[in-house]
Parts: sequence; structure tokens; C-alpha cells
Amino acid sequence: MKQLDLENFECNIGLMIREKENHDNYALLRFDDLDKIIEYYNSFKDEFDSKLNGKKMEKSE
Repeated sequence: MKQLDLENFECNIGLMIREKENHDNYALLRFDDLDKIIEYYNSFKDEFDSKLNGKKMEKSE
């Protein structure tokens, strides 16, 4: 990730996630990482959906 040098300031562009109660606890997600995050989310969602569908089928039987 390139930093934008503004003499006395630096700028990183991305998405910041943080806790609602503790704003000092945060993470900066770089746009370079978005593809990896989406891939991880989709794999988690697919696994969760398959487990959820398995439980629904057990109840219907």
C-alpha cells in the first residue's frame, strides 16, 4: 500500500472498522485486501449456509 506524503501528514486510504464502545480498537483494511476479504466472507457464508440447510433438513424429516 502506498502512502500519500503530504509533507507533515501521511494518508492511507482504505476502510476502517472499529468497536462501538472502544474507538481506540480499530483495524484499517486496505483496498488491496478487499478481494481476500470477500473471498473469506463467501467461504464462511457458504459453510454456514450448508450447515444451516443441513439442520433444516433434519427437522423436516
